[in-house]
Amino acid sequence: MAYATIDELAVALRITVTAANQAGLQACLDAAAFEIDDAMDRTDPLDPADPLANRVNILRGVEWFKANDAAFGVIGVSDTGTLQAPKNTFRRHSIALLPHKQLFGVA
Repeated sequence: MAYATIDELAVALRITVTAANQAGLQACLDAAAFEIDDAMDRTDPLDPADPLANRVNILRGVEWFKANDAAFGVIGVSDTGTLQAPKNTFRRHSIALLPHKQLFGVA
């Protein structure tokens, strides 16, 4: 379950929700929520209205939505040439979620 709505994601993307983009917006939020749940590694469910999870869900949802513009991990920019996308794009988000993490494995 996503921690944000497609309307919140659309605002962050500065677009309007339409019948044509609704499923794509939801898929981006769902993918981000899956990553969030994995990073938090919780035994207790998190409140769906948690503000930190909401912000990370929106920010990561924006990245998922815009990923189509960075096929193969590169972004083409006419002024600077081709820029390579970071290797681990979720790391900064997982750090933000540390206050909610419950299980810390021992390696």
